[in-house]
Amino acid sequence: MRFDLQSSDNTFVIALLCSFLSGVVADAPTITLKSLLTEMCDRDRLARFPNPPYESLQASSYNRESVSRFKPGWFADGDGTGYIREEVINGKREYVMMEHTGPGCITKMWTPFFHYDFNDRVGPNVHIYLDGDTKPTFDESFIKLVKGEGSIPEPFAQKTARAGDSYLPIPFAKSMKVTMVDKPFYNIISYRVYPNGTKIETFKKPKSYEALPFAACRLFGAGAHHTMPNKPLVPPGQSTVIELPKGPSAISHLQIRFDQFHFESRKHLRHVVISITFDGEETVWCPIGDFFCSANIQNYIGSRNRDTNPDQDLTSLWTMPYQRSAVIRVFNFQDAPLKFNLEVETKPWKWTKDSMHFYARWRPDDIVRGTPFQDWNFVDIQGKGVYVGDAFTVLNIKRDSWWGEGDEKIYVDDAYAKGFPTHFGTGTEDYYGWAGGVYPTKEDNFRHPFLNNTVGGLDGHTLGYNILTRERALDAIPFNKRLRFDMESSFGTDMRNKWNLLGYSAVTFFYALPGATHNRPAMPDAAKKPIMSIYQLQQMSEKIRTGG
Repeated sequence: MRFDLQSSDNTFVIALLCSFLSGVVADAPTITLKSLLTEMCDRDRLARFPNPPYESLQASSYNRESVSRFKPGWFADGDGTGYIREEVINGKREYVMMEHTGPGCITKMWTPFFHYDFNDRVGPNVHIYLDGDTKPTFDESFIKLVKGEGSIPEPFAQKTARAGDSYLPIPFAKSMKVTMVDKPFYNIISYRVYPNGTKIETFKKPKSYEALPFAACRLFGAGAHHTMPNKPLVPPGQSTVIELPKGPSAISHLQIRFDQFHFESRKHLRHVVISITFDGEETVWCPIGDFFCSANIQNYIGSRNRDTNPDQDLTSLWTMPYQRSAVIRVFNFQDAPLKFNLEVETKPWKWTKDSMHFYARWRPDDIVRGTPFQDWNFVDIQGKGVYVGDAFTVLNIKRDSWWGEGDEKIYVDDAYAKGFPTHFGTGTEDYYGWAGGVYPTKEDNFRHPFLNNTVGGLDGHTLGYNILTRERALDAIPFNKRLRFDMESSFGTDMRNKWNLLGYSAVTFFYALPGATHNRPAMPDAAKKPIMSIYQLQQMSEKIRTGG
């Protein structure tokens, strides 16, 4: 069912190259490569708590001097050399990067496109051993493997900016061990752990990946739609309300377009807020611009679930279920009337005990200093759900200085109380799928289904806004009681003083069962303020430096 605020025949489809295998049953009793690829393509699966359940874990080369947030070394910065141990396998020394006993699946692998020396673009081989086999299933350059230049072809593995990311699921029934034949460099490997007894068909390399047909997946379905013939005119400081058809249903497509006046003024990007209440709970509250990585200007993103284009369409394809009712509110916090078109498409949804509501929550502009370091919190969620993505906006006031040294620290359930994260990363840019080595420029911007480096400063420098976003599919993170996401506020060495400032804001995307709570309430006063400018932040920095 489609419900619009202006009739439109426009059908927006973006092509996501992914594996789609007809005839695969989504809830097949045995987990296989084919069933996992089908799950990767199915947005609706994220909106139901996973069954069979799994833990989402991560191995990385984080600095082993960090042992607890209660102890010294918590912000140790040498993140490219950590590994578990050295081991002799088949008579030769290898370095163990990760291991697990029991059923599971590797869901994502990342490494830079160089190995210690920036000119070494091949590096040592990685060995991936499955189910105790002494012969590795993969024995090849790790760099080439994750860039799509090895035995895992594009689009399952792709080069980003000075790095590669592989999303090919590698399931195993009994055990898995990943090693390097030489000392490992920066690396992150995400994996699932299933309960013992889960039936899994261990990965075997296909004779040809062409046997797994790639398809442009249609990202929303057709349906009957309702229209409202007039554009809403929302006076300054007011809102308009759109009630969707009674449930059980799910929003499958949401598209907003502003009048040209608003597009040129760009005030709407921060000052127009979308709020969605599902079954009496307001789960979405976010400025339109921040939702689409466009708080400063309309930027172009092309992820699996969000898209902007030159026609000024802002499109969300997240599945958003509800059991009884859904109400969309659009708030106009600018000083002029707001005209826009909003199109919403819904579809039938079978509401079960595993169905979850969709959340998009915003942490507004915050100013952080180059010292002391801190763990800057994206979100802290209490309840049961699945974490599926985020967007991070950073304003940098120095022309050629590095702002993204900090590691992600994601705590699941009891991990925060125990003092060590479930996911401990190696750097902000690494979390978002690319790598350092040189100062990033606009040439490093990219748009991939699960990763977008949307904005990389101004005029080929890190000065200005830097905006990154990540969406999750097989690497989504379930939680049963709590999920807390912190990112280290860790500047480059030339910015580590009290007067160098960065501006941060973030949006988090997650699903949760009804009744979940979080620490990101609606912030209308913050949405009424203009987004910070480089000049404003530079002036603040100068006052601190001079004591003015």
